Amino acid sequence: MEFDWINLFQVLGGIILGGGGAIGWKAAIRKGKAEAVIAEHDADKAEVERLLLELDHQEKTVENLMQLNTNLSERLMHLNATIDKHIDRNRELSDRAYKSERQINDINERLLTAIEERDQARAEVEYLRMWRCEWTDCQDPRGRRPPNDKLKGLKYAPPK
Repeated sequence: MEFDWINLFQVLGGIILGGGGAIGWKAAIRKGKAEAVIAEHDADKAEVERLLLELDHQEKTVENLMQLNTNLSERLMHLNATIDKHIDRNRELSDRAYKSERQINDINERLLTAIEERDQARAEVEYLRMWRCEWTDCQDPRGRRPPNDKLKGLKYAPPK
């Protein structure tokens, strides 16, 4: 606050002239209180304006954050859609791999069966070769008797 010379002269004039000095003094006090209230009001007004500016800044910050959140949500949605596509493709490829593996297993089982049949046929052929009759007439009632020393003492039984 500035020092108010006019008020000082009024108060001093009132005291010097007498009579109205007490009234002038009371008026000066009331005027000082009024000026203090006005100064306090101006300070409060300035504080309210500062708070309003800060609130406006915070609102803009909140709007920016909300926009950022929206953008990130959209990006996340697109990424989730991409992930879902990859998951679907992975499932499709897994199904194809499973079917291929089943086909391979079926082929391997058939191959194993064919190999077993082939080996059994070879064994039968070897057995029949071993018992092959080399006589011109194989109608001997005692059975086949080739001149094979390995077969001495064995009796022929047809392969199963």
